[in-house]
Amino acid sequence: MLSRTAEAVKLRHRPLALYRSDGPAPGARRFSRRTEFRPSNACSLALVAAAFREGTPCAFSTETVHCPGGHRGFGLRPPSWTYPGGIMGTLRLVSCGNRHTEEGRAAVEELRAAGASEARIEQFAEGEGFKRSPELLREAFGAMPSIPPSDGHVNVVPLADLDDPPEVVIFLADPQQISALVTLAGYSRPGFESARVPFCAGCTSIALFPLAERSEPQPRAIIGLIDVYARMTLRSLVGREYLTFSMPWELYAEMEGNVAGSFLERRVWRGIA
Repeated sequence: MLSRTAEAVKLRHRPLALYRSDGPAPGARRFSRRTEFRPSNACSLALVAAAFREGTPCAFSTETVHCPGGHRGFGLRPPSWTYPGGIMGTLRLVSCGNRHTEEGRAAVEELRAAGASEARIEQFAEGEGFKRSPELLREAFGAMPSIPPSDGHVNVVPLADLDDPPEVVIFLADPQQISALVTLAGYSRPGFESARVPFCAGCTSIALFPLAERSEPQPRAIIGLIDVYARMTLRSLVGREYLTFSMPWELYAEMEGNVAGSFLERRVWRGIA
């Protein structure tokens, strides 16, 4: 399936498609099976980066996503294992850290006993500092979109490999390409809200948020890779200048039909592109 939009905005990396199914896509890369908690630095976005760069399909399931946040981000059912300290340990990890409370310090020692690296232990103890407090983070999680959790696989494959429409189309774009995509997304719509930029994990911005947008009367695109942790993972794999632009299929099809006659065929964009 070729993309007129990707060609018009001169994307460097091939567009990807996301869809859910009972099994993994043919030839998909997956992380190894995970049935209990073991510390891991395996971020799912590394496989997505390989799909952008090499055209290698990838698949994610409850058994192979190693990050607890990734299960929610991909719309999967929660795993049977969790980080030490339970939900509060995870909330403190993303916010102020676990070294400030007795319960948190016990969770740090549990992580150490599980064989985590010193870098992971320090991160867990000091926190990532993405929210001031775990309470604010819990409130933010409560406001996240909700979709029925899946027991199957979330597949991310090159769009060109598909004949049937996927659920989401994902572009990797630099700032000037993002400007064109946001403009095209709102080309035939009233108002100015054709895209949104939520604070969320990289996987959440390419899966959960755009999947949830499919149920909206006018689905919006999601600009992602705002997650600085994901940016650290991807900078050496695809480059540091990119953001993701993830569209529900319905919006993508609308944009494809609007390329002809739009600013993408006018002098200003041709000069930029």
